[in-house]
Amino acid sequence: MSGFEDRLKQMHDLYATRTVWDVPEDYFSWGRDKRHLLDDSEALAEEPVHNEKKPMIKRLARTVRYALRKLRGSNIQDRDPQGFEDLLRIRYASFASTYDLMSNEASKTLFAELIYMKIVGPENMRLSTFTNEFVETYEKASDSILNATGERLIYGWKLKKVKFDSPSIELFTAPTVVNNHLAGRLYEYNHGDVHISVCPGDIVIDGGVGWGDTTTYLAAKASDGKAGKVFAFDILEDGLTVLKEQVALNPGVNVEPVFLALTDVNDELLSVANPGPGAYLSDQKGATTVKTCRIDTFVSNRNLETVNFIKMDIEGAEIPALTGASDTIRNFKPKLAISAYHKWDDLLAIPTLIHSIRNDYEFYLDCTTGFGGEIVLYCR
Repeated sequence: MSGFEDRLKQMHDLYATRTVWDVPEDYFSWGRDKRHLLDDSEALAEEPVHNEKKPMIKRLARTVRYALRKLRGSNIQDRDPQGFEDLLRIRYASFASTYDLMSNEASKTLFAELIYMKIVGPENMRLSTFTNEFVETYEKASDSILNATGERLIYGWKLKKVKFDSPSIELFTAPTVVNNHLAGRLYEYNHGDVHISVCPGDIVIDGGVGWGDTTTYLAAKASDGKAGKVFAFDILEDGLTVLKEQVALNPGVNVEPVFLALTDVNDELLSVANPGPGAYLSDQKGATTVKTCRIDTFVSNRNLETVNFIKMDIEGAEIPALTGASDTIRNFKPKLAISAYHKWDDLLAIPTLIHSIRNDYEFYLDCTTGFGGEIVLYCR
């Protein structure tokens, strides 16, 4: 039995009779806080349950569905322990390989918690990264948003203009972004003596602009007294427009917007589904289209001498985008901050791919929601 399976079974023993929590459920991520006008346009990835063309997969899916039915109940203690073990063995045993890649105990603990949460649901446990201190910081962030004056509407979200002290910038943003900044977790990892972030002078590839606040934030850190720069890729021109507005508030911040989709092929014209912060690429014809680009090709065409940091939050396209950045990762070993929650097996597939490109990365994990969204894999 692997250490990963042992850890999950220990969690099951710990949580099976637990009914009282010191930490509340996550009430503020992805539009849950009704004090702020938000459009909850994202959803956690669901596991596949059938495939009509593959009988073996169908049989496996039936087994998984049976295990899931055995696990149903009003709380964990009502659920069949054998069902838990069946689901762990059938669906998640292979995740032990990337659990073992995690480079500190905190990341291994969080990894196991996230898999356990997939099995029992967020209402039946709490993540170690979602603390009362983090909740208190959110309330401070919420107050700063509620007390702000200037505002900008984008994709149905009402963003407020907030001043940041370090770096010294102004952003149209939302409380969760301010919260992550105050907690030192806005696309940076801080735990013990491990610190991974954008540094002054860094050349940054930012995949997924959203509404431009985090891009501008990263660019301010890269431009802090040195000639750092962010190349900001997005599949929606609206996102790049609001990014330009964010940059205009902050002279000296060096950002180049790039209207291209990061993937593993060049110059393919794809449609964009679900325009907004949760937009993603689709093979189905749509009114909005964008051309694709490999990071390796972009780096070569622009004669970039190095890339220091790559951040991706591109709604499930992380695997092909990382594949398209293989040479860049191999040649420069940039720090990585990669979203790992859009596909049900991201915690297996993404670390495996990165490790196959370069086997000398250290892997660290963070999650800034209480229900398993916004998982970021950090590598250095």
